[in-house]
Amino acid sequence: MKAAAATTARTTVLSLSFVDQFAVSRVAATASFIVAVMALAFGLRAAALSTYGFSEDEINKVRAIEQYRHGALSANAEHPMLMKLAMLTSVDATRGLGVPIETAVRLPNAVVGAATTGVLFAAAQLLFGTPVAVMAALFWAFDVNAIAINRIGKEDTFALFFFLLAVWCYERAKRQGASDPAGAQRWYGGSGVSFGLMLASKYFPWYLGVYALFNVLADRNPGANRPDKVRYYGAMVTAFLLANVAVLEPATWHYVTGYVQGATLVHHGYPFAGRLYANSSVLSSGGIPATFYLRMLATKVPLVVLGAIVPGVVETIRRRRERGFVLLSMWLALFLVGYSIASVKFLRYALPLFAASDLLAAIGVVAGAQWLLRKSWLSPLTRVTVAAVALTAFVFEPFLAQHAAAPFFSTSRNALGERLAPAGTTFPEEMYDFGVREAAAAIAEAAEPDAVVVSDAPGVVAYYLEHSGRTDLRVRSLSGEGMPRGDTVAFVIVLPEHLTFENQDLVAQLTHTTPWQEYYAGDALAAQVFRVHRS
Repeated sequence: MKAAAATTARTTVLSLSFVDQFAVSRVAATASFIVAVMALAFGLRAAALSTYGFSEDEINKVRAIEQYRHGALSANAEHPMLMKLAMLTSVDATRGLGVPIETAVRLPNAVVGAATTGVLFAAAQLLFGTPVAVMAALFWAFDVNAIAINRIGKEDTFALFFFLLAVWCYERAKRQGASDPAGAQRWYGGSGVSFGLMLASKYFPWYLGVYALFNVLADRNPGANRPDKVRYYGAMVTAFLLANVAVLEPATWHYVTGYVQGATLVHHGYPFAGRLYANSSVLSSGGIPATFYLRMLATKVPLVVLGAIVPGVVETIRRRRERGFVLLSMWLALFLVGYSIASVKFLRYALPLFAASDLLAAIGVVAGAQWLLRKSWLSPLTRVTVAAVALTAFVFEPFLAQHAAAPFFSTSRNALGERLAPAGTTFPEEMYDFGVREAAAAIAEAAEPDAVVVSDAPGVVAYYLEHSGRTDLRVRSLSGEGMPRGDTVAFVIVLPEHLTFENQDLVAQLTHTTPWQEYYAGDALAAQVFRVHRS
């Protein structure tokens, strides 16, 4: 009996040891996967960041961080400080290392965009399981549209990262709080901090509102498993103020008031699919069509991902009462309804939509694989082989899409998009002022003294002319100031994404003449320069 008991005890100990080793191995494998995919995502986002010059929006960040050094924190105050502080740190850290200024400014976004792979995996794992999380991380790493936005100096990348981090922390709290409400408060606090940093990245408070509404709908009777409101909102406000101290300055509020009232808007119109639309108010009958984001998905997302979204939608409807699917449904509704109704639309606003699409596609792929593996009329080997080949194909096409588009990722279109229109014509915004740096360099070398450069990216032109030493050249806004008068040589830079109601007639006249120079981003016409001599 004693020998049998000893054998049983040893067997139990060995079994527990095996379980522990398996658990450790599984954690190690998961961590290795996340690190590897994040490294891959970073490589795609950080490669050749200086291939193209700054955009007008990015120049505003560059000017802002220059003023931050002198204590002027209200510069570019329509946007919070967090991303600009990261840019300032990157520029200072790379000074003297031979790193191009464009790379230094954009590097924080590339890092955060790659890190989003990790938090997307973590949130998806809690809400939908590990297989979905693995596919979502791979889709995001290779997502050509996400890569394009992660490579520019705009706040959307930071806002999405901290939103997903806040969701992950909150979901961790929900799970721990089921048995340990007190211990869960540290995770609720982490969620509050993350939401505060999200708001310090971009003033999008409705993200917080949508998630709060989701929690009300998904958990109507949380009992003690809820955040301590003082700690939760206290952490949120503290993080927001520490990362965005400029919000406390009266000068910031004065600037923001003028911005909201349109004082900084010098031209009007947004070109989309060959037409100009109003962009001066949130709601307008002449605004950008409600089909904008749907057309973006249909023409810019790889077709295999679009195909995976279909079973993902079916699975979401089938499991619509489960917590993760409730959140995903509300997330999609925010964009495909709320954002589509608004007359003002931008491609970069769609970054969270790309993340949701990747997640939905991952759900569809996993659901399809599970369906296939249940088919008893196929042999086990055939089921596994077909599933493996299908999974590989779903990852391979997004990889090819980003590879084909590099380094001008924003110009990527799927086969349908290529059939409908040339690159840069349906969504001129995707050009991001490509070619202006090169045009400014050519003008600096060839222009007569005191010539005038006219452009609707005047900040970019002025920056690169200044750094070329041509401070004698005057810069004018094409839409805001028009052509100069008198006996003057003018170099006019025409950019497809800057077609406006104010400049469309002049641009039409110029484009019927022979340009002095033309610049391309891959196959897409990015900029034309016209030399005009008026006497």
